[in-house]
Amino acid sequence: MAKKALILIDFINGICGKDSGSSSIEVLQRNDAYNKINHLLEYARSNDWLIIWIIVGFDQNYLLIPAGAPIFAQAKEHKKLQLDSDATKIIPELNYLDGELIIAKNAVNPFHATNLDHALRNNGVDEIYLAGVATEIAIQSCTRDAHDRGYKVNVIADLCAGRVPEFHDASLKMLTIFASVINSGEIN
Repeated sequence: MAKKALILIDFINGICGKDSGSSSIEVLQRNDAYNKINHLLEYARSNDWLIIWIIVGFDQNYLLIPAGAPIFAQAKEHKKLQLDSDATKIIPELNYLDGELIIAKNAVNPFHATNLDHALRNNGVDEIYLAGVATEIAIQSCTRDAHDRGYKVNVIADLCAGRVPEFHDASLKMLTIFASVINSGEIN
């Protein structure tokens, strides 16, 4: 029997927290995304889905930031997103359960230099559901990579947000080439 996984990307204080200054928060709140994610987590747990939380974070010397990556330059300059800091903790609005897998990434793509693919294959997963931020960055990278690795990919549009609404919308259109783009209410 095929197994499913729910992958929640970058729902951390430094990106989605109340004090992060992120434009994504407004979109997530408007969509009631946090409540929807918590309901989806209950559904996924009751149906034996693998739940994986992806966080972005760096060592205190920022030695693992990809060279020449402008997207992470501010994190290094302002000493943000250090692993084991409050910034890389899952936001309190979401119902993380102790023991659920947390995978730390140091790049945009959750598959890059992590054990995500190993965790999915080791647990017999062949279909994934993605939610997170930013749609045009991590969600798009993860979707394309998962597609190329042979997973059936579902992007949960109402549980994603972009840095700019136009980027979010354009990304969702592009991702229909690689994935089913659905809303959380369609999952059963």
